Order: sequence, then structure tokens, then C-alpha cells
Amino acid sequence: MEKKKDSDLELSQYVLAVKEIEHAIIKSRYRTARNVNKEVLSLYYWVGNYISVNSRIGKWNTNAISVISKLLQQELPGLTGFSETNIKNMRIFYETWCKIINCKLTNSDFGDDMKFKDLLNRQSETADLSASDWECFLSVGFTNHREIIRKTSSLEERLFYIRRCATEFWNVETTKYYLNEDLYHKEGSIQQTNFDKTIEESDFKQRALQSFKEEYKLDFINKNRNYKVKCL
Repeated sequence: MEKKKDSDLELSQYVLAVKEIEHAIIKSRYRTARNVNKEVLSLYYWVGNYISVNSRIGKWNTNAISVISKLLQQELPGLTGFSETNIKNMRIFYETWCKIINCKLTNSDFGDDMKFKDLLNRQSETADLSASDWECFLSVGFTNHREIIRKTSSLEERLFYIRRCATEFWNVETTKYYLNEDLYHKEGSIQQTNFDKTIEESDFKQRALQSFKEEYKLDFINKNRNYKVKCL
């Protein structure tokens, strides 16, 4: 009888160990996925800056972005996310947020021997974004950002949807639905969400992972399925 009790005790300890390890794995995967998102936003912001400067005030021809997109495909076969349309979206992304983020870049900000500089992984230098809003901004996928920019006109309205995307882990279809439903004007402005507190729960992190998987190819999250970067 005592052996059975000892065995049951060991099993309960193992179950607890599994739960602890599982929680650590989810947290690690979440942090990695979120860092991937930051890196992509940083890259797209830089590309948008570069394209904006050269196409708006430079001497590029009107078909420059189309040519650049095709040449990129030749240089990097299999490259996704850099269609002519998406490069233009990167330019819109930069031009929409550059005055708010207060982060203007130069060509030297991304050198050949440098890891992509995490230009967006910092607190905004402007009072227009709180620390909580900044965290939310960095946690929303680029496709969601694109849809929010398309369907909104004010900073407060954009932040409303960014907060909801970040804390409720909306996928693109959900984001489109609530934008079309004009949720902002139906509910009005909401109090800022304590983002860091919200995502401490494992179920929230799992939902966040799913939203990241739908946006990027993240094989480390689920080895049994392949997720590809959404390409326009």
C-alpha cells in the first residue's frame, strides 16, 4: 500500500514538473515569436523609410517599386512579403507612424555586417504613445497594422484597434470584421490595457502564439505544421 502511495506521489510530482516545463516552453516560444514580430516591424519600417525618401523626394521613376520588387525576387529566390503592393504598404506604414514614433533612419542604420538594429524595440520618444501602447504596437503583426491604417483616420482610433489586437490576439480576419463593424465608434475609447499583466496567463500566450503563426513562418512553435509569411 505504501508503495502505491509512493508511486502516486511520484506521479503527481512528475505531472507538476510537466506543467512547469510546459509553462516555461510556452513563455519562451511567446518571447521568441514576439521578437520575430519586432524584427519584422523594424525591417518593414526601415524599408518604408528608404522607399519613401527615394520615391517621394528622390529621382526614382514611377515604376521603381515594381522593378525593385522583381529584382529582389531574382536576388533572393523564394522571398515572400516583398511584392510591389507590400513594399508600398511598408512605405505607408512608415509615413503613417514616423512622426508619432519619432524615428527617422538613414541608410547606415542597417549595415552589411550588422544584425538588424532593433530600432522599434524601445520606448517611443513622443508623449503620443504610452509605455503600454508601445508594447501593444510592437506586439501586433504587420498585416493587422496595414488593415488598421487603411480603415482608420485618427491616432486614437488606431490605438484603440491596436490595443484590442494586442490584448485579444485578433487575427487578420477578426481585425477586418471589427474595423468594418466600426467597433471604435460603437464602443468609444477604452482605458489603456495593462498588456504585460494580461499576457502572463498561459492561455493568453497560447492565443498570442496562434496569431503569430498566422502571420509568420514560425516552425519552432509547432513542428507538425508549416506556416508561411503572408504575402500580398
